[in-house]
This record gives sequence, structure tokens and C-alpha cells, in this order.
Amino acid sequence: MGKSLLLSTALERAADEGRTVLSVGGASWNSGTRAKGFGSLAECLESVEPSTLDGAAAERPVVGIDDAHLVDAASGHRLHRLVAAGRLSVLATSRKDAITPAGIDKLWVDRLIDHVEVAPFDRAALGDVLRARLGGHTDTSTLERLWAATHGNALMLRELIEHSLEDESLRCLNGTWVWQGLTERPGKRLSDVIRLGLRDLSHDENELVNMLAVAEPLEVDIAAASGLAHAAESLDLRGIVTVERTGARVDLRLSVPLSRVVVASRMSDLTAQRLRRQVADALERTGARRVEDVLRIVSLRMEAGIVPERHQLLAATRTAIQRRDFALAERLCLLALRDTPSQSDSAPYRPVPDSVEYGTDLCRVVTRAARSSEPSNCIRAALLLGQVLIGKGSHQEAEAVLATALECGVEVPHAEYIAAVHTRVINLAWRLRRVPDAGAVLAHAIKAVGSEQAGVLHGSRAMIAVMSNRLQDAVAIGDTVLGAETAGLPVAQALVPVVAFARTELGDPAGALELLNSYRDVSYDWDTDALVLVDAVAARCAYLAGNLQEAADTLDAPRRYDSTDRWPVLVQSIIARSRLLRLLGQPERAVVLLRQAIAFETGHEWPATRAWPLAQLAGALAESGMHSEALRTLVEARLVQREAVSHPIAEDEIAHDRALVLAHTGDLTGAVAQAVELAEGAAASGRTVTAVIALHLAARLKESAACRFRNQARVLAAQSTGGLVRVMADHIQALAEADGNALTKVSKQFRDMGALPLAAEAAAQAARAYRASGQRRKGREAWAACQDMLRACGGALPPWMVSESRGESDIAPLTPREREVAALAATGLSNRDIANQLVVSVRTVENHLHRIYHKLGITARNNLKQGLDQATTQSDGMSRTASMQLIRSAEPESPAPEKKDTDRRTPRQSSLRFVDRPAS
Repeated sequence: MGKSLLLSTALERAADEGRTVLSVGGASWNSGTRAKGFGSLAECLESVEPSTLDGAAAERPVVGIDDAHLVDAASGHRLHRLVAAGRLSVLATSRKDAITPAGIDKLWVDRLIDHVEVAPFDRAALGDVLRARLGGHTDTSTLERLWAATHGNALMLRELIEHSLEDESLRCLNGTWVWQGLTERPGKRLSDVIRLGLRDLSHDENELVNMLAVAEPLEVDIAAASGLAHAAESLDLRGIVTVERTGARVDLRLSVPLSRVVVASRMSDLTAQRLRRQVADALERTGARRVEDVLRIVSLRMEAGIVPERHQLLAATRTAIQRRDFALAERLCLLALRDTPSQSDSAPYRPVPDSVEYGTDLCRVVTRAARSSEPSNCIRAALLLGQVLIGKGSHQEAEAVLATALECGVEVPHAEYIAAVHTRVINLAWRLRRVPDAGAVLAHAIKAVGSEQAGVLHGSRAMIAVMSNRLQDAVAIGDTVLGAETAGLPVAQALVPVVAFARTELGDPAGALELLNSYRDVSYDWDTDALVLVDAVAARCAYLAGNLQEAADTLDAPRRYDSTDRWPVLVQSIIARSRLLRLLGQPERAVVLLRQAIAFETGHEWPATRAWPLAQLAGALAESGMHSEALRTLVEARLVQREAVSHPIAEDEIAHDRALVLAHTGDLTGAVAQAVELAEGAAASGRTVTAVIALHLAARLKESAACRFRNQARVLAAQSTGGLVRVMADHIQALAEADGNALTKVSKQFRDMGALPLAAEAAAQAARAYRASGQRRKGREAWAACQDMLRACGGALPPWMVSESRGESDIAPLTPREREVAALAATGLSNRDIANQLVVSVRTVENHLHRIYHKLGITARNNLKQGLDQATTQSDGMSRTASMQLIRSAEPESPAPEKKDTDRRTPRQSSLRFVDRPAS
């Protein structure tokens, strides 16, 4: 964990404070004459003169001991006596798996020292460390990749960052640090540091580590069958391997993911081949019980030089696509497309992925495969390859491959043909924005197979209607097709999630939930993507109906959530869960989930877009109080939104979170304008739910908005079957009338639903309304209820509750664009870089900065971050002031309490900080 560096830093600070520092065991730094170094603790204690052992605590010598578990027993006991007598202060480190001498153990048993275990960084702490090291904003996907590579291990993180900076795989692009992963084998230093954690392994332990490096996760049963059960136990105790339990199955992984790369790179090719074959054979003997076992068997044998049969390659490809492992799926498809799977790599027209001629070469291969000895299986592989290319983001190449395969005249199973047409149509309409071409392909396919046999193509029609903001058309398609007796399971799988999604957006969550429930018994046979969308829509229906607990239960029982990362969780499910967490008052948990989601490639996951989870993350960060990071993430979302495709529903979700971030960062006017614009557009499209939610946000921010839109909100809510939307409309009405009783009723309704942040806010508004009308007792009761709910959810009132106080401030708030410019400039970007990101002129950026300096009261660019933080702190302080004003107005006058002369004893400070670390 980098214990030596931690100790050296602590000793350096002690020396800076004027303390006498004695270093044992190599804990040193560029100290000059400020510290003395010793090879052993005995030598160190002998050198200490008796006269220096007396005096105040601040004058005691500080002894720094690296690897305290190596101290001899006699020196340990002597150290204990000196510390117990108050004559020494000690800083020490030890390995977690090592046995420390009795004298050292006795120190913390007698409470003479603090025993501190240095745990790995969590994701939030990792982001803070990177900002401190790099001095700028780090791309959200990069944060997740670094976490996946190190699991927060401080030593591994430091070495990986330094290595990546050296080989320039970690670089700053437009003011944002980006890392795509290790571009080549780790360098010598990084490899040597990782190997230090794997030293002193027995033969069996080394064999198991090698096996994990080429075939993790490894079932404990396979390790036991190979005679490595005791090795697994000892490596687990040392922290080198991690034990994961999934149901009745127990797997092993290397604790530090980077270890896998390093160990595999140092392994003999013959050893790697032997171990891969051994694990693949063991998996096959167990019956390949899990779906992914077939993929693992095929992958291991390919790496071992054994070419699987074509039908095995096709089965493995489908699983790889489900796991979003598109690089592996592409390799499997290309292997299956060869005339014979064992064909040499020097075959003509062998496509080179990501090359300029890749699409053309693929079409040649598909054309030739149609004339091979197994044309049907080869074309099936080509159709899967088209799906893989879409997942990789190679949409033009995917269209070329799908068009060639579908038009070559080779017969494939009907279901696979229909699925391929569906894939091609969605790629044309959504990714390539060729909606007319998509419609022509769809019409031709339906005409060719007949309407009764079109199957999932009806789902394609409905999906295109939703993308085009024609929700009523999507519902009509569903009613017509699902009402026919010929609608079978594949048709329902394609149509039901899309039609339910459209019904929900049109304000009929009850009808959508009824549709979903009518297919609940048969939906367990649907594929994973359809099931995840069903869960997400069902959860949205439940919380719009006011049943937040039911929504949580729906998302807690999905068909594919895997904490071991064996199966990726689809982004749409994470978006639904994070939305619910924020409504429940847990934005910090939403931040963690969304950061994971953003690391996934979401280009193929309808209806999610790349910018959608980024905007959600910005909103969750703002609600968590991390306003500067929220602004930077919002800018990142806008950049992605300009470059990536989208659809109106996703655009509106992004706009809502943009308004929320503006509100939390002080721009209430801009936030209201954004929310009102969103509401008008959504209402014009018939999406009443989105319109009411946007008006509700505007009304909470400004009383004038509540007065202006209360009638419109009531009319829109009357068209919806959702209980939450109707309560929001009642909230708007109560705010417009400043009716304390009505606000109290709304607060209770939100509380009964589980939406405690909204309930607390309504209660605080009720307290303010009661105060204005002179009903002080009711005001106190409402405020007490507000505080109870805030304590229950661990939150605080939002900053716009102090809009009146803010309006009286002499300092004008920053506009949305000024906040964006300030956030980007604070990360170190030049004016030209900022101009390029925001698509404005350099002169415009200079003008913005001139106004920003004036509003924040600063004169230099390097003060921007501090100025922004102070503005945020001021906003938070005003929120607390308003809360205190509400308290004072709600509580009766009371005499000031008499001063009491209390004698508080300062607790004795520990004389030793004992830093513990895992073995790895």
C-alpha cells in the first residue's frame, strides 16, 4: 500500500515542526541533517542519550520504524517501556499478514498507540488523489479504468500513474486527463513493484497464481481438483487472492488486477498453454453449467492454440456480445468466417481490425464465405459480426457487413434473419441517422416475409417511432400487433418494453405497468436486454405511481446484476436506479453507480445515450454538494452530446439535470428558464410526465414560476395516471398560494412515498408560510418535521431555499456560461482551449473571464478555483443561515443560558501511529 512513503512523509512533517527524528529500517527522505538513520531499533535506542528522554510531549524524540514486524523481541519490549513512560513518540508500519513482536503488540493492547489499518482508496478518494497529483479534471471513464486496474491500492495506483505519464498513455486532452488503459506490457519498475507482492511463494502457490493469471476467475473446485486447495488458503490469508461468492459457486481472483498482466507477461508460453488447456478441460468435465462457461472454454483453447468447431465459435460469440466483450467477439467471428476455422493466418483478404480498408475487406470475406462449404454458418457469423461492429462503434462497417450478408442469398434461420434486419434498421436510424433508408429496409423485409412472420420487426417500427418522438404511433403499433392472436413470444419481447416505455412517457404509467404485468409470467424467457429495459420501465412506473419501495424492489431483483463484473450491468438499469436513489435522498450512492456506468460503452444500448449518464452524474454531484465537479461534468456531457447521437427523451433528461445543476450552483434564473423551456417542449410532444416534473422544479426555485404555471401543471397532471405527478402539481399550487396547510399535506404525501428530500423541502416551505401568516406554533411543528426527515435521509435543504437572501446580496451570481468558463479555466485550460470546447471566440472567453474576476473579487487566474469554492461555501452558508432563520421564527424567545465554567480535559494523544497494510 506504499507504507514506506506514508511513513517518510509523516517523519518529514515531524522534522518540519522541529522534532528530533530517528529513522529505523530505511524510512527516509531528502532530510539533510534533520534526521538520523539506523539499521536496527536496538542501535537506535542505544544512541538516544538519557538527557533527551525527559521533557514535554512536543520535545520527545520521534522514532520512525519501517517494517516493525522485523524488530527483535528484546528491542520491542524496551520500546514498550519507553513509550509507556512517556519518553518517546513513535511512528511505525507493519505488514498486515506479518506477526509483530510481543512488545509492539502490547503497545496497542495497552492503548498506548493507535492501530490504523490503511485501506484501499474508494472511488471518491481515488478521484481526489488524481486531482491532487494531476492538477486537473480526470475523465470519468478514466477514473473507473484506474479503479478497475488497481482496486484502490495506493502503491499500485501511484506506480501505474507514474508509468502511464511516462509512456504518455495518460495525457491531458482539452484540459481533461484521459487514460485508455495499458497500451503495452507494463514497464520494468511497475512490473518489479507488483512482483514484490508475489515474493516467497511456494511451488503450489506459484502454480495457482499462474493459473489465475491466464484463467481467472477460477472456481475453487478446479483449484482443489488440481491439488492447489492449500495454496488457495494461504494466498487468501496473505491477501494475494480474493474470494468471491456467487450463489453456491466460489471463485478466486488475484487481488490486484494488474498482477494478472505482469504474471502472464513473465510466464513461459508452454506453461500458459498447459494451464489454459487444464482449466478448459476441467470446465468441460463439470458440464459447463453457466452460460459463460462455453465462452471461457473456447477462449482458453484458442489461446492454447486449439481451434474450436464453428458451432462452438458461434455460441461463444453470442455470450461475448452479451458480456460486451466486443474485441473477443470480433476475433471469434473472424475465425468462424474462414473457409475452415483452422485456416492459416496468412489467408488472402484477412481483414485487419480498425484499418482503413477494414469494411471493404470484411465484405470480401463475407462474399467468399457465402460460397464456402458451410455457407449458412458463415453468414450467421457475419450477421453476428455486424452486431459486434455496432457495439464497437464502427457503424459504417456494420452496415456494409449486414447489407452484404443479408443480400447474399444464403438462407439462415428465420429468427436470426429477422434479428439481423432489426439490428441493421436500428443502426441506420439511430447511429447513422438515415431514417428513410431504415424505413425502406424495414418495409422491404416485412414485405418479403409477410406481416404475420415479421416478428421483432414490429418492435423496430415502434422503436423508430419513439426515436422520432412519435410516441402515440409506437403505442398504436403495439396495440395492433399485440392484440393479434399471432403475436408470439419474440414479438412480445420486441414490442412490450418499447410500448411500455412510450406509455410511461405519455403519462400513463398505470397502463404501462398493466402491460408489463400481463407478460410477467413469460418474460423470464426473454433475452437480457429486453429484461433490463422491462425492469427499468417497471421501476419508473412504480415511482411515478408513488410506490418508491416497489420501484426499489423491482431494481433489486434484476436478472443480471453481478458484483464480480462477470456480466456488465446495462446502463439503462443503472440510470433507473440512480434516479431512484436521488429521489430517496442518496445522491452519493448514485454518484458511485453512475461513474461505473460511464466506463461502459453505451452506444448500442437503446434508449441510453453516452451523454445521459454523464448529465445524471452532474446532477447527483450537485445534490451531493460537489458543485465544481458537477459543473465540469456538465461541460463534459455537453461535449459528448454534440458529438454523439441522441433522441428527444434523452435530450430532455439531460436538460432537466442541466437545470438542476444551475440551480444548485446559484443561477436560479437560468435554471428556471431551462426548466420552463423543457416543460414547453415536452408538453407539445404529449410527454406530460416530463413537463410536470420540469414545472415542479421551476416552481420550487421561484415563487413567480409557481404562480405562473400552476394551472398548466394541474391540467397536465390530470392527464397522467401517476400519483407522484399529481402530488407535484399540488405542490406547485400550494407554493403559488403560500398555503402552509396545503404544503404540510404535500410534505406528508412525499414522506409516505419515501421521497424524503422533497418532503423535507415542502415542510420547510410550510414553516415559512406559517411564519408569514403569524402561525408560529404550526411553523415550529413544520420545521421540526423538516429536521426529522433531513436526519432520516442524511441530507440538507437545497440552496435555493435562500433565494430571497441571495437576491439581496451585493454580488451578482455567475451566469451559466460564466460558470462553465470558470470551471474550465480553473482546471488549467488556456483561453483558446476553452474557446474550442465551448465553440466560441477567444475574445468572448476573455470577456467572460473579465466579468468572472469582478464578480468573484479576484485578480489572477490561479485564484479561480478558490473563488469558485468560496462562492459555493457562501451559498451553503446562506442555506444554513436561512435554516437558522426558520428555526428562530419557529421557536419561542428564551433567555440566554448562564455561562458555565467547564473543565474539559484534553485527551492524551497517542505516542505511536501504527500503520498496517495488506501483504499485496
